[in-house]
Amino acid sequence: MPAPEPLPGRLLGDPAFASACANREISILFQHAKRAGIGPAQIARRTGLTTSRVTEIMTGGRAVSSMDVIERIADGLRIPGRMLGLADRPWESAPEPTSYRPSAVPETWEVLDMLSRSTASDAALGHLEAAVADVAYRYPATPPAESVPALQRQLVGVHDMLARPQALAARRRGVRILAAVSGLLGLAHHDLGDRGRSDAHFHLATVAASEGEAGDLTAWLLTMQSIVEYTAGRRGTAAALLQQAAAHAETAAPRRRAWVTANLARVLAAHGDRSEALAVLDQAAHHLDLADSEPPGGLDFFTAPRLDGLAGETHSHLGEHEAAGRLLEAALGRRDAADTKGRAVLTLDLAGVRLAQGDLHAACETAHAALDVAGATVVQPLLLRARALQQALTPWAAERPVQELTARVRESNRQLARA
Repeated sequence: MPAPEPLPGRLLGDPAFASACANREISILFQHAKRAGIGPAQIARRTGLTTSRVTEIMTGGRAVSSMDVIERIADGLRIPGRMLGLADRPWESAPEPTSYRPSAVPETWEVLDMLSRSTASDAALGHLEAAVADVAYRYPATPPAESVPALQRQLVGVHDMLARPQALAARRRGVRILAAVSGLLGLAHHDLGDRGRSDAHFHLATVAASEGEAGDLTAWLLTMQSIVEYTAGRRGTAAALLQQAAAHAETAAPRRRAWVTANLARVLAAHGDRSEALAVLDQAAHHLDLADSEPPGGLDFFTAPRLDGLAGETHSHLGEHEAAGRLLEAALGRRDAADTKGRAVLTLDLAGVRLAQGDLHAACETAHAALDVAGATVVQPLLLRARALQQALTPWAAERPVQELTARVRESNRQLARA
């Protein structure tokens, strides 16, 4: 993660700001930062505090005495430790000279590929498949901007491999790896808000999957594309993709079939088809039960907490908000803490449920919590949901909680644009 930007020099040199730091008057410190263009949401993101807490501190409603919080403020805002009566912070030491950068250490699959240049060996392909599966499995807990470089490197490696004459079996495996890498890149660029690159990578993945003649991989890819279409509001396209995916997934492993059918249930519910949506949701639960003997990993990451999340959205679309709230809360309670993107999206879905239940303040508080969970990892699906909630809040636009949320969403939009 990149280091936080330092405060403007004029602010650090302002006697009033220096006095506030020396006296640890954090409310005044935050007010100076706001006047310098660093608002509550940005302060919260840098320091790990919630926006509501920053606002309370800024307005004098809450004092700061904890050394841990003062240190987080120093590090997040890049205030030299001596100004706050602290020891020099670790980041204040002299940076490492930039004239030397060690060469990238080749991955195992790259070395093995060099040793078998005539045709890719089973060992090289196996290690490459494992490397791609590892990136896929860690993707939910990794900011997309950090996943892209690893995926691009793998794409170059597969491209170079396929550019050489290969035995038929090796070429087919290489093409399937290409489809998986391209699909993950398509999702990553979607999360970063770059539709052009996302569409280009998904198109490449579709061609590769067709050439690879792997129905289960095609089902995976079509489902990935459907998620992009669903989050963009193109639900008819998402439904068509998922119908195709379900047909291709008939011979797939149970965990993948569960993922495909759970996504299909959500889209059917969005179209108001209650009976079919619930029947398909039951199928997803059945397939996941059959997958108990297969631990999740690689491209097959679907688990019971993820099913609860999709089931919650399904019931929300059907207007069954009590059931939706219970399922989303259960999903959040069991979702991996490292999956900040998934947890943030689920929390925002829960905010929508709270609004549907008529609790405006709970909806806004839950939406703020979702953006707090996301922190620096703001992704397109989260912002699209936040904008949809904002639209639903239009009748209460004059209410202070809605105005604060609108400002927060606006800052998150800027944050994604800078990613």
